[in-house]
Amino acid sequence: MNTEISSTAMRYAKCRAVSGDPLTVTGGQYYQILPDPAEEYGRLRVIDNTGEDYLYDAEEFEEVKDLARLSTELTVLLGVPAKAAILQIANRRGVSMSALLREWIDERLDLPAEIGDRRLG
Repeated sequence: MNTEISSTAMRYAKCRAVSGDPLTVTGGQYYQILPDPAEEYGRLRVIDNTGEDYLYDAEEFEEVKDLARLSTELTVLLGVPAKAAILQIANRRGVSMSALLREWIDERLDLPAEIGDRRLG
């Protein structure tokens, strides 16, 4: 069940849960919070591991106020054929492989504006 988003500010929370169904939420992982009147009653509407939004006890999550602290490095293991193909494309365009991959990520991911506007590091 999707809820209409009434606020433009994206909100995220870290899951504190230590047990439960790993198909729903995983302790230590970050999830997007959607606005919901149930927050008044200690519930959060979270987009979980299934890609759907459901209500969870707010005590199972810690809201992240500073999204900048969620920055992380991403390592991608490429096989030789993929690496060679990406390197050829990057060389033809006169950019590094990293720059080319960042460009592709920016173009293809539907990132929230406050994330997409920043360059991936």
